[in-house]
Amino acid sequence: MQVRIANRQDEKAIRELAEAFSSTENASFDLKGRDRDLVNIEANYFGKEGLFLVVEADGELKGFAGARSKDEETLSIERFRSSLIEAEEEMLKVIVGFAPRLLYSGIECGDNVHIRPELLQQFGFSGDKATVTPDF
Repeated sequence: MQVRIANRQDEKAIRELAEAFSSTENASFDLKGRDRDLVNIEANYFGKEGLFLVVEADGELKGFAGARSKDEETLSIERFRSSLIEAEEEMLKVIVGFAPRLLYSGIECGDNVHIRPELLQQFGFSGDKATVTPDF
């Protein structure tokens, strides 16, 4: 298993995986609506002072996580899904380590993100928010 930064070539597989996750939850997948952030990951995440990670195992994508600027001080986790539970800790570790490097002082989970509470607590979150010390 490998967690790495997503690239443009991953976009189709990310959308397919997101659609598969949606169907298991009986939720709709809508690239013109709530899932439009997956159309151009570069612009919607990297272009908004954020990052997008993918989990790769056995040559296939198994998960992803995306976080971007909510405001000047807050990094918002907007996407967080994996079929490999062990990848969730690694993805959150990367996000928590990334935030202070871009001078964010807080991290929060977006409205549609559901991360196991015990995992959030492990990384210093109180509820769905965490405070970090920016690297000056």
